[in-house]
Amino acid sequence: MNLSKTHLYSKKIESQSAFKSGDSAFEVLAEQILEIGDVNDAMRNLVQEGFTGQDDRPVGGLKDIVNRSQEERRVLLEKYTYDKVPSGNLLEELENYSFVGSEFLTTEKGNEVLSMLKRLDKLDAAIKEAMKTGQLGDLDLDDIEDLLGKLARIQLDEILRMISALEEAGYLLKNRDRFKLGPKAVREIAQDAMREIFSQMRKGNLGAHDTFKKGDWGDLTGQTIPYEFGQSFEINLQKSLFNTVVREGSSIPLRIQSQDLEVNEHEHLTQSATVLMLDQSRSMGMYGTFTAAKKVALALYWLVQTKFPRDKLFVVGFSDYGMAIEGKDLPESTWNHWVAGTNMHHGLILSRQLLARQNVANKQILMVTDGEPTAHMEGGQAYFSYPPTPRTLEQTLKEVKRCTREGIVINTFMLEMNYFLMEFMDEMAKINKGRSFYTKPDQLGRYMLVDYLEGRKRKV
Repeated sequence: MNLSKTHLYSKKIESQSAFKSGDSAFEVLAEQILEIGDVNDAMRNLVQEGFTGQDDRPVGGLKDIVNRSQEERRVLLEKYTYDKVPSGNLLEELENYSFVGSEFLTTEKGNEVLSMLKRLDKLDAAIKEAMKTGQLGDLDLDDIEDLLGKLARIQLDEILRMISALEEAGYLLKNRDRFKLGPKAVREIAQDAMREIFSQMRKGNLGAHDTFKKGDWGDLTGQTIPYEFGQSFEINLQKSLFNTVVREGSSIPLRIQSQDLEVNEHEHLTQSATVLMLDQSRSMGMYGTFTAAKKVALALYWLVQTKFPRDKLFVVGFSDYGMAIEGKDLPESTWNHWVAGTNMHHGLILSRQLLARQNVANKQILMVTDGEPTAHMEGGQAYFSYPPTPRTLEQTLKEVKRCTREGIVINTFMLEMNYFLMEFMDEMAKINKGRSFYTKPDQLGRYMLVDYLEGRKRKV
């Protein structure tokens, strides 16, 4: 379901809601949150432009109501003229409007038309304020129906019901005059991102070849292996007794020995700590790649939360400066609209510091970027230059060396293939044993999740 500018729906569905539940209503809002990066801006956009509900049912927004109000005003101004209204207060007030019609207003009719125009002015002002704030509580439904008709009231009531359904279902939490995403909303957005990416992986046959290793921590493979001292004692009794019968025969009692024991085989997965470095520089937003990268971050966040809870995942965003991003804040993260800079140096510093606190064998950084570093840190201050200065490149590569000394593998996913970025990645590869990939934004999730899953498996 996509947001789109629509018009009022027809009378035959006046009594029906565009949504059956808060769940279906949230589908409309979720994509906007990912694109815009702020739940309140997304709500304002929805309220202004309208949306398409279930069964492709269009619901108009406040812009449609403004258009209807302007149409009512146009009809009055093109119908009447105040040329024969007597001098006085009434005429003075009517002269504030641009009448171009031919039907002469009497004093009685002039007062009626003036009252109507003032009410439309007041309504327009209230709607414009609601469009600016996204808050609809001050709009008078009775007044809207009286001025613009029943369908306009139904339209606004549908928007209010949708907002109420989102709050009741726990997707939106109200804090004074602003909304914030509830935990349920974060879960739903992350799950949708993961489902979308895994669906692409199945279609592209990427990652479909599961390679299972012998061990104790992962999912069962359905096979058994001989027991070895030190393994978890998860005995497969059926296979162990079968081995005893093969060795001894079927005499009772059976004398089971250690050589008969077999245990259930698991996929062996190492506990790992990963930092996803997410480029939030202006170019990521201007060229439309940030939303795709954010979906991957959400999918990876949810994958770790639900499938690999022993793992640690951190997200570090970087533009003019680096900053850690909590998983719950990922849906509303966005690119830097105002300040230029790709401070890969600061992002790597923060990532290394986060990983230094983790007592695990496997430490890695997965970096998503569309450009070479153009900023670095000096004395706690970011310095930007484009093209990048030798100092910026030098400081960034020094940080790559520090990461390498601490056993951190850096895998980079490039969303652009330009000479300067590829040259810098070559320099990184000489220092760190990580790999670099070039991928289109819509393929990023397929490659990154496969790389994460494969990178955390080891054979023992």
